[in-house]
Amino acid sequence: MNDTQRGVVALIKSAVTGKREALPEGFSLEQAEDIIRRHHIGVLIYEGAVQCGLAQNTPYMQQLFQTYCLQLMRSERQMRAVDALCRAFDDAGVDYLPLKGVNMKKLYPKPELRMMGDADILIRTEQYPAIREVVSGLGYEEVQQSDHELIWNGRDLHLELHKRLIPSYNKDYFSYFGDGWRLARAEQGRRYGMSPEDTYIYQFVHFAKHYRDGGIGLRHVLDLWVYRRAYPQMDEARIQAELRRLHLDGFHANMQALLENWFAGGAASERTDFMSDFLFNSGSWGKFQDHAASAAVKNARMSGSVRKGRVRMVLRALFPTAKMLSVRYPVLEKAPYLLPVFWPVRWFTAALFRRDNVRLALRMQQSVTAEGIETYQQALDYVGLDFRNEQED
Repeated sequence: MNDTQRGVVALIKSAVTGKREALPEGFSLEQAEDIIRRHHIGVLIYEGAVQCGLAQNTPYMQQLFQTYCLQLMRSERQMRAVDALCRAFDDAGVDYLPLKGVNMKKLYPKPELRMMGDADILIRTEQYPAIREVVSGLGYEEVQQSDHELIWNGRDLHLELHKRLIPSYNKDYFSYFGDGWRLARAEQGRRYGMSPEDTYIYQFVHFAKHYRDGGIGLRHVLDLWVYRRAYPQMDEARIQAELRRLHLDGFHANMQALLENWFAGGAASERTDFMSDFLFNSGSWGKFQDHAASAAVKNARMSGSVRKGRVRMVLRALFPTAKMLSVRYPVLEKAPYLLPVFWPVRWFTAALFRRDNVRLALRMQQSVTAEGIETYQQALDYVGLDFRNEQED
């Protein structure tokens, strides 16, 4: 890592521990401004800067303070909305299992330090008619559904109701979790949770999925460290055994080395520096070029060659499967034989109303080269990641 990266990590650590960390000589917040903006970590950086004794009257610190105040108010509104939703689910006899940020906020020293873009909650799909009534009754508006989510917008909360923990198109990880309810344990009312070990495994798989698919940011690295600090007595042997089943034990070992390097004074290596650069360069959810390269690697893996993989990308864009289109056209779930009818419907709709999506798809196609695919595949191999068990739908 360079000094700017080390300074950012020191401030993040200080924000969580409440202890003053030594900053690299000559480090300034202004030189880290681009990292702070792309990773949406202004609140963490402000808190860490205060703990480390940086001057609070500079223009940039004042800007970060405003960000902190806005996030504090937003966090309070979000958690009140989550609590109201959970009470309504309890009253209606609806089972629910909060995920990710909803749980992680409570593990940070201050909930506002853990930014939450949306609230993720696992539900039972067979209860969705009752859920729709509850959620709409609270003033939320139904937006859309994806392969694994039912998305609603409220005044204070963006809500993602999960049909399953992992998208079904991530076949290697989905085959392990299924919809996720096999891991659920009753807690209070209609609320369910997972064991600390299963929660950690799920969070790590989610992290690995995004790292593999094009990148993920510093906040999610921090989540892994915060969670391990909160549950130091987890059954490590079980975690390792499950990660071996998922073919993630190598990547996990490399991430553990990175966390040791960042937060516990562990030695750096070429691999931890390589991963650090990738994570810092990713921004919150990866770069466009890396998402394109990742998709190309996956298609090449499924097709057997780079050339066939690029052809497959084009064909999939023009002729999606019934499963892929059923999210937008639910009739295909019961009548998949109608798929050829909906291909020209989709082309017509895209040409008229979704030109930006078409342009983005073309950019993705044009940005992929054989050299880029090979480079990204080597980068995944180096850190212990790959696309496994992927087959045609």
